[in-house]
Amino acid sequence: MNSNLDRDALAHLEVIYRVTIHLRLLGWEGSNKLKPSLFSFFNRSGSLNPDFVADLMDAIHNTPSQISKPFCSTQEYVEMYYRDFDRRHPKTISLETIFTGFMCDTAI
Repeated sequence: MNSNLDRDALAHLEVIYRVTIHLRLLGWEGSNKLKPSLFSFFNRSGSLNPDFVADLMDAIHNTPSQISKPFCSTQEYVEMYYRDFDRRHPKTISLETIFTGFMCDTAI
């Protein structure tokens, strides 16, 4: 079934999907090291830290609004949110790479 969404919107959805999977996997890694609990992935000895989670969620929390009612150009959005996150956390998931990779993979 074809989507009615444009490539930009689909690329943004791919970023959200990959961030969700990334956090899910890191949460499981943290919970395997600790006694499982709702807050186990925030524990200092876990794989995640609250600053990383906050920055990652800050980078994508406006994405649904950007898809439904864009408030800036796609390039501005990618630079302002995805690239900014990537610069602060260079050795983790790369949001800009996910976005641009999807755009390249689906080029007509």
